[in-house]
Amino acid sequence: MTSEPNEFQEPAPATPDVTPAPAGDDEPSTEFAALLADQEQAAPPEPKAGDKVTGTIVQITDSEAMLDCGGRSEIPMAIDELRDDQGQLVHKVGDSLDGHLAKAKDGGLKFTLAINLREAGRRALADAHAHGTPVEGKVGETNKGGFSVSLSGVRAFCPFSQIDLRRADDPTLFVGKTYKFKVVELSEDGRNVVVSRRAYLQEHRDTEATRTRQALALGDVREGTVTRLVPFGAFIDIGGVEGLVHISQISHQRVANPADVLREGQPVKVKVLEIQNLGGGRNERISLSIKALASDPWPTTASTLQPNTDVPGRVTRLVDFGVFVELLPGIEGLIHISELANRRIVHPREVVNEDEEITVRIVDVDLSRRRISLSRKQAADYDGD
Repeated sequence: MTSEPNEFQEPAPATPDVTPAPAGDDEPSTEFAALLADQEQAAPPEPKAGDKVTGTIVQITDSEAMLDCGGRSEIPMAIDELRDDQGQLVHKVGDSLDGHLAKAKDGGLKFTLAINLREAGRRALADAHAHGTPVEGKVGETNKGGFSVSLSGVRAFCPFSQIDLRRADDPTLFVGKTYKFKVVELSEDGRNVVVSRRAYLQEHRDTEATRTRQALALGDVREGTVTRLVPFGAFIDIGGVEGLVHISQISHQRVANPADVLREGQPVKVKVLEIQNLGGGRNERISLSIKALASDPWPTTASTLQPNTDVPGRVTRLVDFGVFVELLPGIEGLIHISELANRRIVHPREVVNEDEEITVRIVDVDLSRRRISLSRKQAADYDGD
């Protein structure tokens, strides 16, 4: 007997279609396509002419350098831009440079530290002013208030105060030299152009200073340049940042005046002794030493001095309690005031003067304490004054 279907009975579920879709080798999966899209969005844009970029030197040849500026390919740079006024290379592989991209003659890109207006055309002057791109210029004659500067045929003016980071005592030293400038003023008709080398130098100095501060550490040995001499020492530029070599840290020999042994612009090697408030503006303090990298004469030289012998010396300092005498370069001894004369004196100036040559008797040499005791009245040639 066949049962009748019940209207309340649920129908049997339909059998799902499990027929596999045909494989498509030519179409990527949705997941793979999304991955490609993400990678394309994450990729940095390719550099183009006019961009301000930072490049790392990866190769240097006789005619050009190749820089990695973050694009798919390396970008060339003329080798002359890496040379100083004497034609010496001032950069090496691995150095980072801040510059701009410009169109090369072959239609590609080139890396440059400054735009050559002769190549780029006069319209590039307005772009350089708008974007802060450096331009090359040759300093001409001086005039009232500044210099005339030829920007590849375009006449410009540079005030005296804008030719260098520091005041130019002798403006004629800049005449005839080719430098990089920033265009700081430009009239609508393009006839009045004011440029500043100082602005260009300061921008690069600020960038260099940031890198120096990020890497600076106690004990570092740095190449620097003397920027200022003061009675208490010398200021040294160690890469956009200035530190102080105190007069006591210039040499193992006593230095009365830093100008006697150093000059502005002199390259020196220094050791970092102390760092305070790095990046703190006027409160920043970096203590340096030239002496720390020089050989110390004490261990060997002072040991040659024997007690109870007479030696010549030069009076270097007069103090209330006695006289300091230089016996050998970097080696000083002390004559106590009681050993200066057979009679009682109130101050050493009564019997000796600074820079006076005298003969002294070595009383004691204490190498561990770096002290040498001397006597003038015990010396054989003392005349009894």
